[in-house]
Amino acid sequence: MIKFEDIKEKPDETHKITEVKNYGDGWEIKMDDSFCFVVPKKYGVKPKVGDTARMFGGFGHVVRGIVINNDVVFYRTPVEQALEHKKWLIQEENREKKEFEKNKAKLDASFDKLPEVFQHRITKFRTNNPNFRWKYESYEMFVCEEAIKIASILKTDEEITKWKELTFDEQMKKVPISDQHSGNTFGMAVYLARLYLVQPENVVKLHGALAPLVGSKEYGCVPRSRGVRRKVK
Repeated sequence: MIKFEDIKEKPDETHKITEVKNYGDGWEIKMDDSFCFVVPKKYGVKPKVGDTARMFGGFGHVVRGIVINNDVVFYRTPVEQALEHKKWLIQEENREKKEFEKNKAKLDASFDKLPEVFQHRITKFRTNNPNFRWKYESYEMFVCEEAIKIASILKTDEEITKWKELTFDEQMKKVPISDQHSGNTFGMAVYLARLYLVQPENVVKLHGALAPLVGSKEYGCVPRSRGVRRKVK
């Protein structure tokens, strides 16, 4: 177990703990700048109000170490944190690929039921990004299916505009949309529904549902650059 005096770098932030709550497998601590963090119980360090918390990383950054008073809860150097993140990415990729294989038949059946313009939309992403299917297709399919549901029931752009201003309960009475929407999926589903009714040719052109978060090239909105091959003289 590493000791605080063995750590060769200075903490990024130092705070007094102002509140401690039992939070399942951890202790939720609130600090004097209102930043909150969960200290996992598995490390055996129980924080108390008034303790000093030294953070390696902090608000807006990955917390790769925390010391309560002089007790090291956990600590990773920047190199160790980078390796840990790489390991996590590999684990997440394997998990997502397994999840895709499990749901592939369902996604294929959903794709076959889509109106042609929505099939073209998803085909564009598949073509531009060979990883689209296992990384993003379930998300995009959900948004497209919800858009079609909204458009097929409300039928006009004017009705969608009115419906969007209703409370959630009132919306559900008119259109039984999923209760699993985030703000992003709901906004994109509504926008796609309006395009489908008014400018269906733009359904294919509109950027992907997760493009604002992961980028247009990554999502498959535009072809990825393959570079220029130089001729050998």
